[in-house]
Amino acid sequence: MTKRREPLTYQHTLDMVASAIGWERAGAICGVTARSVRNWSDHDCEHEIRMIDAERLDRAFLDQGGTYAPFHRLMALRLDIAARDAEGRDIVNAAGTAAKEAGEAVAALIALGASPDSAEARRAARREVQEAMDALADSAALVSGRTEGPQQ
Repeated sequence: MTKRREPLTYQHTLDMVASAIGWERAGAICGVTARSVRNWSDHDCEHEIRMIDAERLDRAFLDQGGTYAPFHRLMALRLDIAARDAEGRDIVNAAGTAAKEAGEAVAALIALGASPDSAEARRAARREVQEAMDALADSAALVSGRTEGPQQ
């Protein structure tokens, strides 16, 4: 039976990266066995991935054709979420704001596709995408605040 790895955790990200590049390769990159890497991806194991190994796996993921550095993105997102004040915020209102902002971002991206050489369309798309990302991060902070026990 496969263990569930919670989203926005290092275990989940490691599982995704190792599945993409191979568990054996992940172990070789980090100088450990594939079993050790699998243990790092288990939230019940007391050993976790080291930062240097996360960086190495990010590079390997990018070399494999990935379009972003998964551990770097996760760490930045977790720090951003942790810095947001979710106290007393309503999740339904946050969801509505996230939906609105995401819709506006999609519309701006479509408009950019229709006029890719327009500097104004590019600025508008960046602005709308940033607003959508902020609204979703606010929502993630609310969800994280509702979990039971410490977030891993």
